[in-house]
Amino acid sequence: MKKKIIFIKSFIWLDSHYKLYEIEKFKKYYDVDCYDLTYLKNKDIDTHYKYLKNKFKYLKFYKFSSFKEKILESLKKYENNLIICFLHFPTTFLELYIYYLLVKKKGNICVFDFTKFQPFSMHKKIELKNLISYKITRIITRPRQVINHRKILIINLITKKFLNIFYPKYIFVNSKKNYFEYKKKLKNTKVLRLHDWDGSNFIKLNKRKKSGNLATYLSAFSLNSASDSAHYNTNRQENSKNILESLDHFFSSFEKRSNLKIQVAKHPREEENFKSPIYKNNKRLASKYLTGELVKSSKLVITTMSSAISYAILFKKPILFIITNEHFKNISLINSTRAISKYLKSDLINIDSNKDYKINLIIKHQTKKRYNYITKNYLISEKYKNEPNHKILLNLFR
Repeated sequence: MKKKIIFIKSFIWLDSHYKLYEIEKFKKYYDVDCYDLTYLKNKDIDTHYKYLKNKFKYLKFYKFSSFKEKILESLKKYENNLIICFLHFPTTFLELYIYYLLVKKKGNICVFDFTKFQPFSMHKKIELKNLISYKITRIITRPRQVINHRKILIINLITKKFLNIFYPKYIFVNSKKNYFEYKKKLKNTKVLRLHDWDGSNFIKLNKRKKSGNLATYLSAFSLNSASDSAHYNTNRQENSKNILESLDHFFSSFEKRSNLKIQVAKHPREEENFKSPIYKNNKRLASKYLTGELVKSSKLVITTMSSAISYAILFKKPILFIITNEHFKNISLINSTRAISKYLKSDLINIDSNKDYKINLIIKHQTKKRYNYITKNYLISEKYKNEPNHKILLNLFR
């Protein structure tokens, strides 16, 4: 019987995730299913994502009983030939129940506990009065997010408290710090440090191609694309059109001033069309699935805030952080952008108010040191520095 792998996540599956987690590589050797549990938490999520049509197939569960029945049926059929991969720790009590149930039945359970680098601790960096103001603003403007994040934190604490009792077969991490913490704590679980998924893709890319006279903008959204807030049935605080129009004006000015041509790494949640002002009716090069390649070919990376700055760090590209007046409606975003730009010693400008900005294509010594630290501790596992994640996992599972 052919072995089977089930990948489970409770945040909506997109085709970009199919590529990110290198699913196609596993399908050469295993039957593969991708379970989407988003609909168990939010039955209305489709209203936010109906504009997107996924090419790849994902199993969506609208009832908890259906999910439970399906996964237990697979476990009974495949027994030890089934590998169940939770792409994150449980985020709801129902997920936690299934996780414990599968562990109790001695299933081959794997958990990916990947974390993005956090350059700051809000509690240490913000004065007490500002911290109180920030928390009150968050509660007023984003009550659902605050409540949900607290609930996930509680579930996470419960899960990790009993990890030595209800232990998975494997835990995969990307953080060096988490690796040593788990290795010290867990006696019955095999802990492996893999690459960050962007780091894994970086390994597969050709490093020899030289940069052109290009700058890559890491897009955050388009005119009608959903935001993270969609998971809570709320809308983006900022007006997308206002921001995109500011970006378009800035890009036109930037291209004249710098002699660098703007290309856009589209966000995975963006529409397939090019109606956003920044695309100039498809006159600016844009791609949704070639972010690493676009960054590699550039002399500068421009972003407000994106996890894809991992590629700028890996390819040692300078980063220009930009915000607009409209972004100040989102205090969390502003704080995060300020913190990461400060940590990386990178320039941050308000493109609506600062018209006399400088374009710096030289990476500072301190920035290089921070890049190397993040790469070593979060993005690339030194033990497997020449192997992408799917090869490491395939060798382990066989």
